[in-house]
Amino acid sequence: MFDAHAHIGEYRQDALICTSLPEEYQPAVSYPLHSYGTLSPDENVPLLIEERLKEDTAAFIGEFGPDSRFEYSITVIKKLLELARDYSRPFTLHVVRRHDEMLHLLKDMKVRVPFIVHGFTSSSRIADEYCRLGGFISLGKRSIRSREFSSLVRKNFLLESDMPCSPEADIVLEEVYTSAALQLGISIARLEEMTDERRTVFTS
Repeated sequence: MFDAHAHIGEYRQDALICTSLPEEYQPAVSYPLHSYGTLSPDENVPLLIEERLKEDTAAFIGEFGPDSRFEYSITVIKKLLELARDYSRPFTLHVVRRHDEMLHLLKDMKVRVPFIVHGFTSSSRIADEYCRLGGFISLGKRSIRSREFSSLVRKNFLLESDMPCSPEADIVLEEVYTSAALQLGISIARLEEMTDERRTVFTS
């Protein structure tokens, strides 16, 4: 099962490892699918990320984005979007109650590379807007409790644990896959085929 948003833990080949702190960048390199991100308003961090992108041609960018619960910097977010655009790197967004703001930035900056909005729990309408811009929503444990879940699994979606790679994360991921498969009326094996096809946008 492909995990579209995981964190550093046990080694796993089939997970996209997202980071939010510079001290996580070097450990993340040991995973085949890894990214460099920040949730900090520190405007120096994008410079560190750019240096890594120059050397690490396989790396993604993320996670980053506006979160209403914390201080964040639009300057940092814009710079990371510029890096994604200029280096043609897929990226992962972390957005909490700031979707209109994030969508405005994506449209304004004309970013045309694939991206993931992780832990998506917002509306079907917002999901459609991200998908029209080339994005995928990533659904996790909180997503399956959403009233919109049955419609969200009919969008361009991936599935995630949002946990450090571990046996516990595998259990959560299996629960998410099972819930999505039930909503779609298909087998878990068929769902895995679907997500494997979609992940090639990011991993091929």
